[in-house]
Amino acid sequence: MPPPDLQHIPDSELWQMIIDGHVAAYSELYERYWELLFETAYWHLPDKAAAKDIVQEVFVYCWQKREQIRINESVAAYFRAAVRFKVLNYLKSEDAREKYQQLAGRELPALTYNTNDHMAMADLQASYRRELDRLPDKMRAVFIDSRDHGLSIEEIALKHAISPQTVKNQLSAALKKLREGLGNFFME
Repeated sequence: MPPPDLQHIPDSELWQMIIDGHVAAYSELYERYWELLFETAYWHLPDKAAAKDIVQEVFVYCWQKREQIRINESVAAYFRAAVRFKVLNYLKSEDAREKYQQLAGRELPALTYNTNDHMAMADLQASYRRELDRLPDKMRAVFIDSRDHGLSIEEIALKHAISPQTVKNQLSAALKKLREGLGNFFME
């Protein structure tokens, strides 16, 4: 467990320490974002084992390439984007297609980009906005600060004068509600 003084260091400073090979700083960053990244992966890919593997792969990759990675904006946003990219690669892999084909009992369509994809994306975005608007005001604000603004759990807690655990609970509850509300979209 990293020394307690690292808990108050901003992400950008932690990343600089990580570039220099500071393992405890990396452990702190891992503790801050592992759960959030797992929820991100699991939301896109409802397979807990695969979601955990993807998050681990992202953390290992970022440690190995720390000297080459330049994070100009939010560390959290960078990690979330890396997880989403890994999820997409996973879904494109033939092994994943076969696994989900067996689970679904039917053939999965090939991943292509066409007009139907644009329409589906527009429908998904509209559904997402509608479900987001249905969240309680405080929960929605916490979720938007996390996902759209890339704020860390600690930053959100300070902004809203709530505990970090409350932020985690709000994010988890928001993801659950969004997953439930958007579930029918993915069952078509």
